[in-house]
Amino acid sequence: MKKLLNNLLDFIWPQFCLGCNREGSLCCGFCLNDILLDDLKTISWPDKNKLYFEACYNCCNYQDKLVQKIIKNYKYNYLENLAELLIDILEKQARRLNLDKNTIVVNAPLHKNKKRQRGFDQTEILAKQLAKRLSLDYSPLLIRTKNNPAQAKLDKTARQKNVADIFAINKKVVPNKRPNILLIDDVVTTGSTLNQASKVLKKLNYTKIVCLTIAKN
Repeated sequence: MKKLLNNLLDFIWPQFCLGCNREGSLCCGFCLNDILLDDLKTISWPDKNKLYFEACYNCCNYQDKLVQKIIKNYKYNYLENLAELLIDILEKQARRLNLDKNTIVVNAPLHKNKKRQRGFDQTEILAKQLAKRLSLDYSPLLIRTKNNPAQAKLDKTARQKNVADIFAINKKVVPNKRPNILLIDDVVTTGSTLNQASKVLKKLNYTKIVCLTIAKN
């Protein structure tokens, strides 16, 4: 039934590739092949006095115009087909990490008001589906306690202040006893959001937190 509905919608509102404008899909096979995975090396932030995660990896270069279009259209318009594409990208990079089976997938969540306004939490969807692909557990261990302004609108110093103490443990969730966490977010810039999320997760005595993002701005 869902396939029939999608076919009908494609007929009424045909899709065009965000990269080359070719009709048929939101990202054609040619443009998809042009999206390259970054080398598997951890991102460093020399200005950070303390990092609460062990490593942070990203998948793509945010300066790639197609990558930007895909992320923004998924994040703000929630085009479902783009979610699948982004999960494919995350899965490819995540498998290169050789994650331990005792790993829980967690996301850096939206505030409940922003989720209600948008209608979905983009990183929650990505983290849940990625966990399924990797045969790992997903857990909503974090909640966002402040409906703070978007990081993209702020400078470096303001970003760090903006995310201070924005996460807390989700008391409705029983902490998983597995020791390792794969923390998912869409775009990373200064690393402040991921660091604040990791700081809270460390309170639950998780021994290793590795972050994975779609792109670094």
